[in-house]
Amino acid sequence: MTWNANNRSKPGEDGLHPTYCRLCEAQCGLLANVEKGKITKILPDRDHPASQGHLCIKGPGMVDVMYDQDRVTNPLKRNRVTGEFEPVDWDTALRDIAARLIQIIQANGADAIATYLGNPAAFSTLHIMYARMFLAKLGADKIFSPLHADTGAQFLAEELVYGSPAHHTFADLESCDFLIMIGANPMVSHFSMVTEPLALHKLNEIHARGGVVVIDPRRTETAKRFEHIAIRPDSDAWLLCAILNHIFAGGLANTEILRQRTDDWEQLRDALQPFSPEIASLRCGIDAASIRQLAERFAKARTSACYGRLGTCRGRFSTLTNLLIEYLNIACGRFGVPGGWVIGDVPFSALATKTPAHDEAQSRVSGLPSLMGFMPSGSIAAEIATPGKGQVRALFVDSGNPLHSYPDPEAAEAAFAKLDLLVSIDFYVNETGKLADYILPAPTFYERADLTLAFMANAPRPWVQFTPEVIPPLGEARLEADIYNEILGRMGLPRLFSAFATTDRPQPELMDIADQMLRRGPYGDQMGKNPDGLSIAKLRDWFPHGIRLAPGVNAQESWNRIQNERKRPQLWPDLLPKELARLLSDPKNDDETLLLFGRRSLGSLNTWMHNVERLVRGDRPTLLMHPDDAAPRNIADGDMVRVSSKTGSVLIEAEMSYEVVRGSACYPHGWGHDGGWRHANSLPGANFNVLASSDPRDWEQVSAVVHLDGIKITVSRAEGSAAMP
Repeated sequence: MTWNANNRSKPGEDGLHPTYCRLCEAQCGLLANVEKGKITKILPDRDHPASQGHLCIKGPGMVDVMYDQDRVTNPLKRNRVTGEFEPVDWDTALRDIAARLIQIIQANGADAIATYLGNPAAFSTLHIMYARMFLAKLGADKIFSPLHADTGAQFLAEELVYGSPAHHTFADLESCDFLIMIGANPMVSHFSMVTEPLALHKLNEIHARGGVVVIDPRRTETAKRFEHIAIRPDSDAWLLCAILNHIFAGGLANTEILRQRTDDWEQLRDALQPFSPEIASLRCGIDAASIRQLAERFAKARTSACYGRLGTCRGRFSTLTNLLIEYLNIACGRFGVPGGWVIGDVPFSALATKTPAHDEAQSRVSGLPSLMGFMPSGSIAAEIATPGKGQVRALFVDSGNPLHSYPDPEAAEAAFAKLDLLVSIDFYVNETGKLADYILPAPTFYERADLTLAFMANAPRPWVQFTPEVIPPLGEARLEADIYNEILGRMGLPRLFSAFATTDRPQPELMDIADQMLRRGPYGDQMGKNPDGLSIAKLRDWFPHGIRLAPGVNAQESWNRIQNERKRPQLWPDLLPKELARLLSDPKNDDETLLLFGRRSLGSLNTWMHNVERLVRGDRPTLLMHPDDAAPRNIADGDMVRVSSKTGSVLIEAEMSYEVVRGSACYPHGWGHDGGWRHANSLPGANFNVLASSDPRDWEQVSAVVHLDGIKITVSRAEGSAAMP
């Protein structure tokens, strides 16, 4: 195996091609070996400036996705009578889609068209930007995404405190001495929302300097390696309130910083007085002494940070929980200091419009606000099924599977079947795509050029990398941006990026825009005026493995990156007193019900990866139950059990485990397949979104985040069940 040192080899040429993974924020460097036009092996890139040879199973596993026999590589059209898909040429498909869109707009208006943006394309260059632009060209603006089942509450909290959801806060891992992680499992998911490939290495260093504490209802893979504090599901807000209560009451807060650089901290302090560690202990299951000890360790450490992730974003108090994480870091003087809580640099010019997290636009069916321009995605089925102005009649699902991602998939399936036009841009016929009129094939990340634009502002060790496509797209797969442009052209509408046209680029393409963003940014060549600056051409020819932009984050600059009018963290937003009052009045869970929460595994991080045997090999979608909860229900290890909530029930296998806290049960998301993928369909398991409520009144009202962690369930041994062998 050889690598062309100047990296000017063409896509598909034999040899090693430097590239990087686009399946999570870590974006690890990879070397793809090509032989006779086919990728034969994926190796770690030891010359990558950040991952330095780190590699997980998913990057190589993506090659199996690329060459999967079930992968869609040619356009398909569904026969609405038989339900079967038939091959169709691109021109026929695009002409028909364009004609149908024109008819729908003429009959119903442009607000009858919507898109759903998901993963895997989410980590590709400017994906969200050009998908929004496509809708705008049509005169529409209704976009859905996984946001309301993932990061929505975190974005909203960041805007409320700092004035912008575009500048994310994260821990300065390089010099942090004590790290609290709530609802995060970096050994499986890396540092989600933090661009750091060497998660375990960084955690080991922090642990050696002071400590890493993992707060989770399950003794996760990460918790087993460090310190674990078990907590009841959906009770993080109680714990954080009590920690802050003790910090204020014990004189552990950095009052000098609070007085000089924040607003309304006294109101926050006073409002937290009812949340004593003793009171919180009754709700979160952590004894009061441990809460006080944790608070004191955090406040007295030389440097420290508190980081929350998915487990803090899918409960009934998600926004409050994420606000409290920000307040804890700020109150102890950890914001904007080395080893603490920081806002990263944005190394690219911001050509895209900044969208506020909390919008005035509201869903016509739920009345809940949109979030970062995305409509409440739990309402997508209702938006289709509910008649009236704005009823969705045409939907583009761009690399997503909403029928498998949000509550009440049965109602969603019935609604999607009634659309006048459903287009899936994907490389599988997933559960949603099974109902589509057209499946339009998209490339995997090995078949597309990309620039690390999306998450570089979240990197404790900032770097940038450009990768050409390793091989040309298989079959007739096309980039999403190219598909959108072809549809617009057939409708007689301007192309994407036409506003960025220049004399040199009268019809700029995707990477032209990315190049402009890089070149006009703080590290760019300023369109040729700074010979030491960067461009895509320079990255391609001189730095194929990527290049570090700075030795680390300038922590002090975090204060200058606050975007609100006063340029100070706001500690008393209007919704806070209402959310604290709601928490105080929340009834305690009874002893008959258990609280369901989710988990992930390293190989099957996303549902569309379940069709690859080596990624799900040994992966058992079982309901983890504490033996003390199973015994009074006459449930044994391997029994089939019926799990029920107020919205539905599923039949799944139980597994006894002392790793989950009493009073809870744990099940992985995304199983129970019934799409156009053979191996995934053959796997056991069920989709636990059946147990989640699609009633907007059951979601968090301030963010429209759906309730997926802490669902109240009953579990009973299925009649006739016997323990599995």
